[in-house]
Amino acid sequence: MHFNIVSNLGVTVKDSGFSIDELVVRMQELFNQKAFPELLCEILMMFDEMMKLLVMRKCPIPFSCGCGGESFVLDGTRARKIRTPIGTVDIPALMRVKCPYCGKTHVPLLEICGIEAYQTKTDGLEKLILEKCAQTSYRRVEKDVADSMCVRLDHSTFHRWMLRTDADDIRVPEDAIASIPGVEGPRPVQVFADGMKCKSVGDDGPKGHGHAVQGDIKVLLGIRESGTVFPIGTWAGHETWEEIGDELERRKVKFPEGSVLVCDGEPEISEQLARIVNGDHQRCQWHTARDLYYEMWLDGGNRDKCRPFQDRLKKIMAIELPKEDFEKVSDEDKKALSDKTDAAEKQMDGLIADVRKGGYEKAAGYLERAKSAIFAYVRRWLLLGIACPKASSFIERTMRELGRRIKKLAYNWKEAGLNKVSSILLKIFASNEEWEKYWRERMNLNQKVMLSFKLQKHLCR
Repeated sequence: MHFNIVSNLGVTVKDSGFSIDELVVRMQELFNQKAFPELLCEILMMFDEMMKLLVMRKCPIPFSCGCGGESFVLDGTRARKIRTPIGTVDIPALMRVKCPYCGKTHVPLLEICGIEAYQTKTDGLEKLILEKCAQTSYRRVEKDVADSMCVRLDHSTFHRWMLRTDADDIRVPEDAIASIPGVEGPRPVQVFADGMKCKSVGDDGPKGHGHAVQGDIKVLLGIRESGTVFPIGTWAGHETWEEIGDELERRKVKFPEGSVLVCDGEPEISEQLARIVNGDHQRCQWHTARDLYYEMWLDGGNRDKCRPFQDRLKKIMAIELPKEDFEKVSDEDKKALSDKTDAAEKQMDGLIADVRKGGYEKAAGYLERAKSAIFAYVRRWLLLGIACPKASSFIERTMRELGRRIKKLAYNWKEAGLNKVSSILLKIFASNEEWEKYWRERMNLNQKVMLSFKLQKHLCR
């Protein structure tokens, strides 16, 4: 169907001049508060009127009853109010029809447009609200939405939308998981793991509000060889890394041979998650150098005594991979790189001995545990020709983004809300294309609507 809607925009300006900023403000107010909702209402009503004429003429309409009936009789009207990103649309009277075969009544326009029986908002508005609530507090979103979109809802409503949505569901892409042995499957990936603490709220206490407790968020991200990022999951329910590893095994999440786990020095991460990447682990070199100071401080060291050991460790770890493609690097250069790595590991043994000689037993033990995974990126490149990061800076940036919302803008989370917000943030930040794809499918954006605009001028004094 094709409609032409002619509108009349009245403009009154002072002959002596006016401010362009005032003109912009008045246009924003007019279109946000009145023009857009009324235009949307008029388009819906015109489509509804066309269907009403078809029903009266006993002609088929683009709608059928669940019983299979395709002819209907008029059965009154129904009013509906729908909140959208361009304002609240108040439709006074939509055609209601009755199926003469089963007697069931329908409002064809609502069902054609995908509006459910008691739905009061569009999916587009929900998407907008979830994205805003994932970035800032519910109260700020309430004010922002009321000012910019003239949709007035309480912040507690946004909170309910957040808790009920399934947009936070994270599924590992099938093309990133290891396939059947013997069959050519996906390429190796890099898996990043990290966690952080935050303030949370317990489930007990007076009136169910609970008391302040320490919350915990754990995050897993993956990166393909092509550089595309995909989320693996977030956990905010005090799960241990062992429980997370068990869950991933139950979900049959196991990455192909050659995949590598990149994380900081937390032992449980590498021990429990090594099974999903076939045991290959690269320890973050930045964390290794930084945490050496903490381990020496536990043994009584101060910054002046620790700094020389930190500098020495950084020099040992400073092995760069060739910038050329693996195939273009000569065998002699690869052999030289392997020898340099062997020498660096021996230098690590000397550093560990000197640290222990200085009385820093905890720091020596820490370096011994770190030694085996510090140069995994070199060994992996020499074996597979695939480079991986020496540090976990990528997931550190992700954790900072999560921390900005969860630790700085709000802190009175319960487990359910913490899980929802962290998952949505991770999907938007790490895989925005998948996030947008989910909403395109849910909003049914399939090029069935086209709009055009033509301006006609008429000057009057």
